[in-house]
Amino acid sequence: MSKLTKASNGKTCIRCGSPDAYSAHFNGTYQHQYGKGRGIKCHDMATAEFCYVCDQLFSEGTTSGFHNQDDRDSQFLHYIVLTNIRRFNDGVLKVA
Repeated sequence: MSKLTKASNGKTCIRCGSPDAYSAHFNGTYQHQYGKGRGIKCHDMATAEFCYVCDQLFSEGTTSGFHNQDDRDSQFLHYIVLTNIRRFNDGVLKVA
């Protein structure tokens, strides 16, 4: 487990505020451009801190509850950005 994924322990879900969030890796259309490979998840920078319910909403590339795949991907990436802003504000991510 990397420093970024460990940082999610004890956090609330970035989407709904529920407790017990964890790092959910992006699994959208461009996941391979973010480091996804056979048996390898994309880079830990491309994770959102979701609870189980919100992770299930975005998991497996389903589009249920979204207008289409692009809408789903856009929302997931939005939550990844919000997660990384929180990580920066918490001192997990630093600028050299």
